[in-house]
Amino acid sequence: MKFDQIAKIVHNTDLSPSKWELDTIIWWDRTTNKKSLLRFFDRINTLKTKTALSVSEQTELENLLELLDELEEQDCKDLLRQTEDEAKDAFIEHLSRVGAIQILTNGKMDYDIMETACKLSPNDFIMCAKRTQDLISQIQGLVIKGETLSKDVAGA
Repeated sequence: MKFDQIAKIVHNTDLSPSKWELDTIIWWDRTTNKKSLLRFFDRINTLKTKTALSVSEQTELENLLELLDELEEQDCKDLLRQTEDEAKDAFIEHLSRVGAIQILTNGKMDYDIMETACKLSPNDFIMCAKRTQDLISQIQGLVIKGETLSKDVAGA
């Protein structure tokens, strides 16, 4: 290989996230978090209005447009008009999931998650604690039954 071939190889390399990564990791909460949904829309608009896209940006845009096609317009409108109770429930669910993962992996919640949970009203705190415990029990139940996803987990 010659030195002058490096620029061509680098220019033609697609470093964009996969559709799976965009869907599951980067924009995972676009259907439950209105701020994420708006950022998702903004990213698509940014790429659509850009005059010259790199290979990576073009691939990302194509994947984002596929994800956009999977969204229902009415669901997006409903999320953007989310009631206080719906917003609260989504927040508590997210906090519970993070807390459950931390407890299962570290044996405890980190300070920031616990501090946030402690700011909730007594009823919401109890709801969060119960949901966290439910998630932990469900995950532990899967492991005890042997219903793991080990075939689908990298390195297993």
